Amino acid sequence: MKTSIYKSLLTSSLITLAGMAHAEEDVAFWDDASKSVSVPAEALYPEGIELHPKTGEFLLGSIRKGKVIALSEDGSVRTIVEDERLRSVVGIRVDEARNRLLVNSSDYGVAERSEPSDKFATMALGVYDLDTGEPVLFVNLAGLRPDEAHFANDLAVDDAGNAYITDSLAAAIYKVTPAGQASVFLTHEDFRGSGFNLNGIQVHPDGYLLVAKKSDGSLFKVPLDRPAEFSRVATPKPLVGTDGLLLVDADTLVVITNLASGVESNTVFSLSTSDDWGSANIEGQFETGDVYPTTGTIKDGKVFVNYGRLNTLGATLENNGALLEGFTIQEVGQLKQ
Repeated sequence: MKTSIYKSLLTSSLITLAGMAHAEEDVAFWDDASKSVSVPAEALYPEGIELHPKTGEFLLGSIRKGKVIALSEDGSVRTIVEDERLRSVVGIRVDEARNRLLVNSSDYGVAERSEPSDKFATMALGVYDLDTGEPVLFVNLAGLRPDEAHFANDLAVDDAGNAYITDSLAAAIYKVTPAGQASVFLTHEDFRGSGFNLNGIQVHPDGYLLVAKKSDGSLFKVPLDRPAEFSRVATPKPLVGTDGLLLVDADTLVVITNLASGVESNTVFSLSTSDDWGSANIEGQFETGDVYPTTGTIKDGKVFVNYGRLNTLGATLENNGALLEGFTIQEVGQLKQ
């Protein structure tokens, strides 16, 4: 299917906050009418977004359909991963060095392949060939903490190909090696809270993870070689509702927030650090409106955020309502040169 993918939206507000300035590659949010990609994909309800490093397509994982699609610049949509073992596809991550696409599968009762007995119980990591979508590995993760509820949310990959996966319900981060060996990388009571907790995760080039806790807006720094020595990143305020993280460079982090703990944030923030993520300042923000933004990616020096409207899916299914016929990827700003 084809459509004209770029069209203007109403002007979004821009609020500039005091913060540390960078010489290069930090984010300038738009203060005028920006662009959007309108995607005619019925009932997709995407969560994770990545950029295909070879084709330039957007890759998106579907909460409802349990698959990964690719969206090209001419508006065409194709399925890249279709695997009957997947329930809701949540976080996705390209491992370019090994030509792989890593996919988190979870079940909270809204996927076409959901099973009532598996709600918040089953979860897995699927690994696929980036070119063909053929399965390489499928790793069950629910057995790592068998007495807990589970929701594999976001994931990140280090230089060696190890995947780190946040479990939003079991207060844990898991590690899966390139060969598929899974283990509990870190668990702690600080990761518990109301509703969904650990969520967005990024690997920093200096050897640690940056991990967001959605329910209270905490940001953690977790050393890869000493995970038990994790610390909280001091921020001017808790960024409650943090879903996706996007590491722009070593000192710049894009934080995408939606809804949690009664707080409707729906804002994309740019954070900077001058002390290796011991603390961070807020440089700017972009208010999205009530679209439940989740994750983001960078294409041609511009920051795009997925507006998947996942907050509407559960109620729509309960009320036998009409599922959404498409969604939007929003261009919110660009990297400073």
